[in-house]
Amino acid sequence: MSTESAQRPSGTVNWRKLLRVLFIGGVSLFAVLVGGLLLLMWSCEPPSLSTLEHRFPHQRQDLETIISMSDHDSQLTRIDPAWLMTRDHQFLEYSPETGITRERWDEYRRLFARNDITQGIQRDPETRDAFIIVKSVGLLNRGNSNGYLYCGPGPNHRYPPCFSSQPFGEHPYKPGDEAYSFRKLADRWYAYSEGPS
Repeated sequence: MSTESAQRPSGTVNWRKLLRVLFIGGVSLFAVLVGGLLLLMWSCEPPSLSTLEHRFPHQRQDLETIISMSDHDSQLTRIDPAWLMTRDHQFLEYSPETGITRERWDEYRRLFARNDITQGIQRDPETRDAFIIVKSVGLLNRGNSNGYLYCGPGPNHRYPPCFSSQPFGEHPYKPGDEAYSFRKLADRWYAYSEGPS
């Protein structure tokens, strides 16, 4: 028997051992919480332009279907998995006033889900440019959205890459101006990041 245990009366607590266990447990819990927070932050970020470029060949057919469907549904300026928008009104639930059927909206949703598109498609009715928003993070004009940009067939465009002859580019944020970056993927197609503004 050791002298320490021989001198300690039975039923007393070894404070040093208890403090060590509590300290190790606290540090472990802190490490798990920090790791979880970092994982959450990483998973919330939109995909990079490189990731979008890598995915494009596998997703192109569905992306072109989304563009074709939205050309047919040109009264809609935004088709999101959760809401729809015309030039005049935002619909937070299905309405026949949108000009599409519930089944048609479900078909968009199916294509969005299959391709990890969380924010739907935003269309410019005048230029027929369309931004398929894969993911966004942030709020309003301080946010960032990444996705696939399709440039309409005409000479006028809403999105800067559509009238650029560059295969890639970046425009940094300046007060009163919007930041963006892009990489050309194919004729009329770009990996595109927009924001903040």
